[in-house]
Amino acid sequence: MIQLLKIIAAVSVSRTGLFVINLILLVLTVFLLYDTIVIVRGRMGTISQIDDLTDNIATIMVAFGVLIEERHEVLKLIGSTSHAVPEDNLSDISLRYGVYFIIVGLFIEVFVESMKIPIRFFEGGLLEETLIAGSILLSGSGLVASALFARDLLFRIIRNPSATPEP
Repeated sequence: MIQLLKIIAAVSVSRTGLFVINLILLVLTVFLLYDTIVIVRGRMGTISQIDDLTDNIATIMVAFGVLIEERHEVLKLIGSTSHAVPEDNLSDISLRYGVYFIIVGLFIEVFVESMKIPIRFFEGGLLEETLIAGSILLSGSGLVASALFARDLLFRIIRNPSATPEP
């Protein structure tokens, strides 16, 4: 069982694994934005559905952010780092985007939760529009970061010349 967990962890924090998970986050965020627009324009659905969708994306964003921020630690935990000099800059890139995803995801959650308090007393109007606009803006920010992270995973990983090749 421990071996299976190590394999899952190693695959999840590999360049390919991060790309696939990031792609899933990217697609889910696009669906969130699309659903929000459909709900707002077609007036089908409720504000609570937008709230649920946004909160779900925020939770996934925070979890993914923690995974990629702590990528190097996960590799150490499963025994996959064999030398002190990193072989590429993937951990540095992951750290930056991980922190960003955590912050944006938490901002989305705090924003949505803080808007629920006054919405209980004042249905509709400016508060709902603020919630929708803020959700779209913050989720769009996460979408852009996800696209940039995918670009960096594909094109910006630089091998470290001082890293010793593994035998």
